[in-house]
Amino acid sequence: MYRLLICCVLTFIQVHIPCQAQTAYLEPKRVFEGDIAELIIEYDSKIPSLYALDTSSLEADFEVLDIRSGISQVVESGEMFHRMQWKIEILPRHSGSLGIPALQVGDISTPVLTLEVMPQTPGLRSTQNIFVEIQAQPQNPYVGQLIRVIMRVLQNIPLSDYKLIDATTENADVYRNGKDSRYVTTRDGKEFNVLERRIALVAETPGEISLSPASYRGLIKSALDSSYADSTAQSRRINRYSETLQLEIREPPSEFSGEFWLPARQLEISQHWDEISGELNVGDSLGFTLTIESSGLPAKALPAGLIAADSDQFKIYADHEKRSNSYQENDLVGRLEQRFAVVITQPGEIAIPATLLKWWDVTQDIERVAQLDAKKLIVMNPVDAQSAHDELTQVRSKLLSTEEFALASVRNQWQWLVLISLIFLVCGLSFYVKPVRDRVIRTLRAYAATRRNRKALRQACVSNDPAGTRRELLRWGREQWSEDNINGLHQIEVRTASSDLVRELYRLDAALYANQASTWRGRALWRLIAAEQGYRPGSDVYENPLPDLYPR
Repeated sequence: MYRLLICCVLTFIQVHIPCQAQTAYLEPKRVFEGDIAELIIEYDSKIPSLYALDTSSLEADFEVLDIRSGISQVVESGEMFHRMQWKIEILPRHSGSLGIPALQVGDISTPVLTLEVMPQTPGLRSTQNIFVEIQAQPQNPYVGQLIRVIMRVLQNIPLSDYKLIDATTENADVYRNGKDSRYVTTRDGKEFNVLERRIALVAETPGEISLSPASYRGLIKSALDSSYADSTAQSRRINRYSETLQLEIREPPSEFSGEFWLPARQLEISQHWDEISGELNVGDSLGFTLTIESSGLPAKALPAGLIAADSDQFKIYADHEKRSNSYQENDLVGRLEQRFAVVITQPGEIAIPATLLKWWDVTQDIERVAQLDAKKLIVMNPVDAQSAHDELTQVRSKLLSTEEFALASVRNQWQWLVLISLIFLVCGLSFYVKPVRDRVIRTLRAYAATRRNRKALRQACVSNDPAGTRRELLRWGREQWSEDNINGLHQIEVRTASSDLVRELYRLDAALYANQASTWRGRALWRLIAAEQGYRPGSDVYENPLPDLYPR
């Protein structure tokens, strides 16, 4: 009875309690400062479940860089289990023997582990020197002014699986050109490979802002220093940070008198008017395009609807603007294009006034003005326009009447000559029209039959249909050798000089009479037939894009 009770308890534990194959370990167990270690936790259960891990207890001694999880199936002793796995990338904050506390995973806790973090030796620092720099220009920009942020990674050894993570900040728009530059430089007599990236920031509010450090992660494939703590480690995953930047954002200067605050290195404004065909009248509309282009200022900051000068003589209507940003010589260039329509309401001389756009030159730290010149238009009075039109109509009528009188006599002489010529032409063609028409019809019918045969033959070949291929091939042979009675494939074989074509015809015979239709492929035969006649395959029929289901 006692033994039976023990067996029942063990059976209940095996069925209802998760498998106790849980593990937690480090890879590697010992690292240098600035190296990344990986904490791996595995949990086996018959019911898959990826629990959320609380890693807050690691924050005292480590920076948690990334957490990845996954599920796989494992079969042990004839039983299938689900293995849940978590991989946590941790970066030590300092050297020493750092304890990794227990983490709660489901209904169990991981064991307490220890990671040995050693300071970098001078030899290791010399042979594997990697660091990140960051600069900002200018250090004290105006609000809305473009800030150039330059990040550089300098390294004296090659790295793989690397990634540069940009510096970030709040209350600022970020613009990236998407291009990194690479070059070689020398520091303290040593040569470094440089990875350089530039981004642009535009602060939205004045005051102090902080840029988080840029970080660089990469993989050193082998440990070059023999003093490396973990002899089993074949590679080192490193992480390097730049410094943190503090910037002071200034308010716009009090001496700026413009309506729109536009801090830029260069700003230009231009307009292009549509061509005027003829005279302008009341009710006509004339369009033009306004373009604003700035260096060192994003398109988002450029003002739209800049021209809104209406009067009793005209009305101006603005269309939706188009904005775009581009990089030119590592400088952000913002562009705004907007269409306007001028609708004329009164005649006379219309003056569209000049447009002034004030902006701030951040290079010279002074106010400047971009200007559009005034535009003058002449609009006809409806009475004057009608008088001019009537006078022009009378002149044209007089000229036409004079020309018609001069041409009337010449036209009468030519009418008889044309009539006589047409009579002779009709009589002559009556003897030839019917034979010519019959020849044309026969030629067209023959051409259409040839095209139908080419399409059908090709379709039968690419569809791997031996019976249909034989039928269309015999029609093709009768067309090629019209004086012979072509009724078999052997008659085509003896008339062709291509040994490849003869070989494909033998294969077609085998498919027809040896019950091998399921293995025959006709594309090679079609290519040879097309080459025999100088015909381009697929020029007038659909080309099947799918490969053969059973290739030879």
